[in-house]
This record gives sequence, C-alpha cells and structure tokens, in this order.
Amino acid sequence: MMPFLPLPEESNGLLVFLGRFHPLLLHFPIVLILLTLTFTGLNVYQKSSNVSFLVGPLLLISVISTLVTVIGGYLLFRSGEYQGELVRQHLWGGVLLMMALNGAAFFYWRPRQHIGQLNRIAYLIFLLIAGVTVMVTSHLGGTITHGQDFLTEHMPSLRPETPAPVEQKEPEELLVFEDLIFPVIEDKCQSCHNQYKSKGGLIMTSYAELQKGGDSEKPLFVANTPSKSELYHRITLPEDHDDKMPPIEKTPMNKDEIALIHWWIQTGAEVEMKLGPEPPDSISMMLERFLPKLYQSERLKMRQEQELESLAAELVDMSDKIGLVIELDPEYPGFFAVSMQIPPASIDNLTVRKLKPYASLFSKLSLPGADIDDDALFDIGKMTNLRDLYLPKTNVNGEGLIYLRNLMLLENINLSNSRLSNQGILNLIHLTKVKTVYVWGTETDTLVLQTLRAHLPEVLILEEEGAYY
Repeated sequence: MMPFLPLPEESNGLLVFLGRFHPLLLHFPIVLILLTLTFTGLNVYQKSSNVSFLVGPLLLISVISTLVTVIGGYLLFRSGEYQGELVRQHLWGGVLLMMALNGAAFFYWRPRQHIGQLNRIAYLIFLLIAGVTVMVTSHLGGTITHGQDFLTEHMPSLRPETPAPVEQKEPEELLVFEDLIFPVIEDKCQSCHNQYKSKGGLIMTSYAELQKGGDSEKPLFVANTPSKSELYHRITLPEDHDDKMPPIEKTPMNKDEIALIHWWIQTGAEVEMKLGPEPPDSISMMLERFLPKLYQSERLKMRQEQELESLAAELVDMSDKIGLVIELDPEYPGFFAVSMQIPPASIDNLTVRKLKPYASLFSKLSLPGADIDDDALFDIGKMTNLRDLYLPKTNVNGEGLIYLRNLMLLENINLSNSRLSNQGILNLIHLTKVKTVYVWGTETDTLVLQTLRAHLPEVLILEEEGAYY
C-alpha cells in the first residue's frame, strides 16, 4: 500500500531523521540477496553443496534488512525531500522487491510434503525475480543520486568510431578569399562584427557584407589599391592607434596574414580568384608557412562540424522523446537552444535532468509554464555555456538560484509569474555576471527589489513580463 498512501502536508522531524538512514542501509540487502542467489545457484548446480546450510539464514536476514530499508526509503519519500516520477519508480521497485522476497521465503519454509518439487521451483522463481528487481531498483537509486548516465558515461565502446576522412583541396585549387583570407577574418574580426554585434555598423560574415562596409562608408577593399582599402589600412595602423584593428585587447593579425590580404587586394580582390599552380615568388615562402596551419585548422573545423551534425541528430532524437525542441542556436554557433513544443508537453524536473549528459552544449533554455521547481536549477547549473534562461510561470521560488553561481556566461534570467520569493531573489547576489532579470507577477516586495538594485547596480531587475521563445 505504500505507493498509494497520501503524503502529509508537513513532514515529521523524527520520521525524516529515520528516513535519512535509507542510503546507509540499502547496501546490506543488495549484498545479502546476491549472496542468497549465489549460494542457491551453487546448491542447485552441485545438488549437495556444503554451503546449502547458509541459504536459510541469508534469506531470513535479506527479508528483514530489505523491510527496514524499504521503510526507511518510504519515510524519506514522505518527507518531500525526494519527489518526481523517478523517485516513485524507485519506491515501487523497493515494494516489489519486498513482495518477491516474501514469496521466496514463503515457498522456502513451506512444509514440503507431497509438493516439494513445486515449492522448490516457486522459491527459485521468486528469488530470481528478487535478484532482477534489486538490480533495477539499485539502478534507479543510482540515477536519482548521480544522474542517468552515471554507469554508462565512460563505458568503452566495442566499436570505436573513427572520424570520417576530411577532404582537403590541392593548393592550386584553393580560393584565395574563401579558403585563405576569410578564415583569418572569422578568427580575428567576427567576434565584434557579426549579425548580432556589429561595431561601427560593420558585418564581416560574408563577402557581400564586407562589400557593404560600415558606418564610415569607406570601402573595405579597392581592387588593385591596398592603400585605399579600409581593411588593409586598419590592420596596418600602429599598435597604439585608436583605430587599429583588431584592437589591442584582441589577437592581432600576423605578418603572413597581412601580406596575404595585401596580395589579394593588389591582384584584384576577386572572390573567385584561385591560388593557382605557381603563386608569385613574393608570397611563395609565406604560403609555405601559412598553408600547413590553415590545413590543420580546416581539418579541425570540418571534424567539429561533423561532430556537431552527429550531436544535432542525437539531440533531436532525444528531444522528441522527452517533449522538448532542441535546435542549433543561430546566435551562438556550435551551441543549442532548448524550448517548449507547441502544444507544450509535460515537462518536469526529471525532464531537465535528462539534458544533463549534454549540459555544456546549451546556450539557451526556455521552459515557460513547465512543472519544475528549484531542484531543476541544480541540473541547469551544470550548463556551463548557458547565456539565456527563461523560466516564467514555473514553481521556482529562487532558493536554487545559488546553483547557477558558476555559470559565468549567464546574462538573462526570466522568472516572471513564477513563485519567486523575497528570500529566494536575494540569491541573485551570487550571480556576478547576470545583466537582466525579469520578476513581473512574483511574490517579491518593492522594498526588497529596491534594496537589491542598490546592492547590484549593474543588474537590471525589471518588473516586466519579459520575452521567451
């Protein structure tokens, strides 16, 4: 009846104290049941095994220790410290284990006149069921405490995967802009000049965007004239010049990269220009140094793209099973955004835990209206590359915000219409990098928000509903 009994509104301190012995007790029945199985197997195999006398005492102690352990687990479950579908499955496992052991004990000690063989068979069946149940229940318990992939995370593969071969162009087939110059621009310029962050109105994500130029309206490259090309001008300014690009805090272009850009502009700055079989002597030695590094970088990049495609397929498959949408984040290349399906599926703390094996891959998490609380923030706190967290209309009260203190990239949090409390919101002081927090429709008081704003002047705490996706 244990799984069907109603849970109390308030936990009893003594019962909680007793329940917390469950993790200490559970190792005894596991070992005892496995020993009972082992000695029973020896007895069956050898017929007259010299350890057969141990089976009865081991079975009796297994029944008693399992009963005490299951009661302790139930008391811990009633305390409310552990909730969710996985915990309930673990409880059911303990109850079924107890029932299987009782069945085994009943048939083991039942008078054996006339039906001794049937007793023996029934005993073996119930004991085998108990053995399987103890392994499944133990796995569920390990999953609760250590995560779903605890056993399999570092399991060696029987068929190690080898990366697919990466195609490499012959030197003469390389496009000067696409294969040689654009990788340099990607590495040295795009962090400040992209579709999401365009300093000076300049976007450098494609040849077409480069042709448009920036706010200065000066052309980035003028065919055959490097001196009139703004790109070449900026990268050759003195290191201490205000207009030097990349700026002093960024990694500068080296001499080979600058020489390559000069040569490309000098020869016409054409997007389809190929390196050809015999590059000019003036840059031949430079290319001998430049090309090996380029090939190495391109191989690494292509392998990363292959791995990303594989991961994307894996995440899409998982997202379909758990009721979420997981797709590549266009704002942060190489990372994934997690959002709700339409219509939304039932999302709870266990669903969030299932994301744990891929935690470092997520840049955005949006779960409006999900049935999650502060326990989910513990698993979210493992998402080290998370930048935007949207949890409006959830059961989060803020006590778990402290779990997010190690998320150095986290900038935006939406907790509007959640159960955020005055005590919970104070945990924002641990989140040193957060820039914006939305708290519309929460239980927080204006005075608490004003005090928090005074202590966190760099954090924008908005009494607005905020956006999510």
